[in-house]
Amino acid sequence: MGKQLIRGFVVALLALAIPISLSACGDSSGQAKSLLKQTFSGKHRVDSGQLNFELSVNPSGSRTINGPITFSFGGPFQNLGTGKLPASNFTISVSALGKTGSLGLLSTGNSGFVTLSGTSYPLPAATFRQLQSSFAGITSSGQGGTGSGALSKLGIDPLHWLVSPSIVGDESVAGTPTTHIKAAVNVSALLVDLSTFLQKASSLGISNQAPVPNGLSSTTRGKIARVVQNPRFDVWTGKSDKTPRKLTIGLTVPVTGALSTELGGLRTADFALTVQYANLNQPETITAPTTVRPFSEFSAKVKAFQQTLQALLSGALGGGASSSGTGTTSTPGTTTSPANVQAYSQCVSAAGSDVQKLQACSSLLK
Repeated sequence: MGKQLIRGFVVALLALAIPISLSACGDSSGQAKSLLKQTFSGKHRVDSGQLNFELSVNPSGSRTINGPITFSFGGPFQNLGTGKLPASNFTISVSALGKTGSLGLLSTGNSGFVTLSGTSYPLPAATFRQLQSSFAGITSSGQGGTGSGALSKLGIDPLHWLVSPSIVGDESVAGTPTTHIKAAVNVSALLVDLSTFLQKASSLGISNQAPVPNGLSSTTRGKIARVVQNPRFDVWTGKSDKTPRKLTIGLTVPVTGALSTELGGLRTADFALTVQYANLNQPETITAPTTVRPFSEFSAKVKAFQQTLQALLSGALGGGASSSGTGTTSTPGTTTSPANVQAYSQCVSAAGSDVQKLQACSSLLK
């Protein structure tokens, strides 16, 4: 389970680190359309820098879900060539109910490490080789990983779903002058691309690293498209080099009926995805940890991390969630309270790498 979690996280990081290539159609502003084409139709250097990614869910109207739920990762990266894992040092964080869990992932390009609670562990050689193979599959198109070829190979073509772009104005992103452009999103067309990506994932070896569904049926796509409200897309492109410095995609989903009642009267959930670059193409130095512990110790700790995450989300949803395997299980009619979660988190921190103590902590969630 620990290896699968790491593989899935890293493959997701690498896929998102690949520069995004976009086009637009249906533009009411010729200048906005021209800028988008300059920004996204060709290759742009994205060799190194600081990458920041955040996915947030902001609830509205709920008595039990307070504040946003966020997943984020970020840190420095340095590309080492086509088909190779970039050197990177990312921190992954999940936050809910005011509690945060984090995990570090570091790659030197030749070996990988994970860090949890301040302790680092080396990834097994076989796991690292599989990650290299998956990344090579994504970037093995003739254009490499810096143009439109990588996304095309994944079945993603924003020409299908970006419409009516317009210029907002000039803004600074991480100290870089940019032009801010916004566009509407054709959700039905976007879901077609997403379905194609899921279908292609297995041929690229991605689904071997992280379980993904094999596409979306037309019925499922239709149901999703009908409920999505206020879809939006924004890009900030460098004024001098026309390289994207920031991208955001957002949408709102209404919640009604029994689900709204179960979630404390939740009326809507606003989803926002942000990807931002800083210090673009400035050299980054990434070195391996000087002190590491055996990976077997991490496998025990990651189970506790998964249980903490599930407890946080269960508490945020105001009910007992259940899972098989390494997760926690709540019986019908029981709820994981914030006090239980806090006690469990303190227990895990005190247990360190002691497997028996970690297993004993799970009783605090029941």
